[in-house]
Amino acid sequence: MSLYYIKSGFESAKARPTLTVIMYVSNLIMGILLSIPVLAAFSKATAESGYANDLSQGFDITLWADILENSPSFLPTLIAQLFWVLPVLFVWKMASSAGLIHAQMKEIEDQDGAPDQDGTPDESEASAAGADERSQRLARNRNTTRRFWVGLGSNALKSTALGFLYLVPTVIAILIVSVIGLVLAQVAVGEVGTFWVQAVFLPLALFMCVAFIDMMHDFGRVELVAGRKGIMDSWFAGLKWPFHSGNANSIYIGWMVLGIVFLFIPFMLDLSSGGLFIAFVFQQLFLAARAFITVGWLGSEVKLVEDTLE
Repeated sequence: MSLYYIKSGFESAKARPTLTVIMYVSNLIMGILLSIPVLAAFSKATAESGYANDLSQGFDITLWADILENSPSFLPTLIAQLFWVLPVLFVWKMASSAGLIHAQMKEIEDQDGAPDQDGTPDESEASAAGADERSQRLARNRNTTRRFWVGLGSNALKSTALGFLYLVPTVIAILIVSVIGLVLAQVAVGEVGTFWVQAVFLPLALFMCVAFIDMMHDFGRVELVAGRKGIMDSWFAGLKWPFHSGNANSIYIGWMVLGIVFLFIPFMLDLSSGGLFIAFVFQQLFLAARAFITVGWLGSEVKLVEDTLE
């Protein structure tokens, strides 16, 4: 059954290419905003250290240790640079997700006479417009774009507030895992025990906790937009989804695995032999693929919530 919802999300993203384009462009812009302060802080640190030429030949952890020792202002400078960027990224993430959910709601599509999940226009629209396939596709894309911005504008503040609420269980989970990790580190025997605690348990436990809460947040956001619930009602509804729906867990895990694969594939490919242009093209292709995954991921969750509410 979960494969049905994953396929539904895939078809939803395929039928709405403008959503993928919007997410691709916005992710590109946000990536640039994030990279500028990071690059500025790194450039300053490497220039002061005199190791810039050595680092240009490749990453060296020993040199970076010397740089951090010789440039104690590096981390405070980086944090100060990111202080204004990260909140902007967070707000855009919350607002754009609300727009994606609204644009893929079946009720909104029915009101606009837009395509169903399989992208097929209804007969009334086709007969009334009397337009060819290309004009229909352009009209659907315009409707999708309009629905996205309408949903973003009407739900941005509520979605952002909901996102801040979910930071509370996230911080609590991180603190609990950190305390458990400290306790295990004290009782771990030798270097092997320390390695398993610090290099295996802590990263894996933190990842699982954050992913678990992120799944709650996803469905809470869908409840907020598609279910038209209040902020607190959506928060509590999101907390329940992992425990009462096996499909919800399968959908999240399936799309998460796909997202991780497309995130790490570029790092496993040796693109240096193809030149800078080839590396740039492949990077943009994978960036577009991740944007498509984001749209399909939320599309699957919207479909599941709508089926549950019916």
